[in-house]
Amino acid sequence: MDIIQQSITDANDEQLHGFLGEIVSTTGDLRYRVYPRYRYDERWDDLIRCLLLDGYKVEDKSLVSVDPAIEGAAPIEDDLTAAIIRSELAEKEEIVRLLESSVNAFRRVPPDYNACLADVRVALQTLATAIARVRVGTFSGSFDETKWGQVLAYLRTSGLITKPEEDGLSGVFSFVSPGAHIPVDASDEEMARLGRSLTVSMCYFLVKRFAQSR
Repeated sequence: MDIIQQSITDANDEQLHGFLGEIVSTTGDLRYRVYPRYRYDERWDDLIRCLLLDGYKVEDKSLVSVDPAIEGAAPIEDDLTAAIIRSELAEKEEIVRLLESSVNAFRRVPPDYNACLADVRVALQTLATAIARVRVGTFSGSFDETKWGQVLAYLRTSGLITKPEEDGLSGVFSFVSPGAHIPVDASDEEMARLGRSLTVSMCYFLVKRFAQSR
């Protein structure tokens, strides 16, 4: 087992993708070797949800990208966590906790998509407010920390973000707010994954912009 774990840790992205592809294509054989079957099914369901959060789904025993691929782009979740820790924001641990809680809600059996979106939305709001709180010591202006619109407006007027970026952050926040993520032609699972992915990207954008401004 230690050898397998070390091999996975040392593998590059291409090797890991091939490894996951092999698991997906031979899942029937792998399941047959495990008894009782529910032990395999539980781990398989968890793997499917983890893959979905990373932008992949399983179709016809193949690993398929959910989103259009951008060459050279990598999952940002680990980089986001590292950037938040490096930010030295007083709320950094709480923000990381909320992001992890969002993942756990998505992976829960049964999944709690509302909690998944609520936690990632609060993570974004907490991050933006924490950044604004730091900047208010240097740049003039004021804002009500309980009002998302005022926090965003201050980040713009203090020069951290532009008006189009403010609109983008506002739109994503509204998308993952209660009542906004009602599925139309997509499942609850797909909408939750999309909403979380967009919000995580906005968190990464904000924390990187904050780091650049210091």
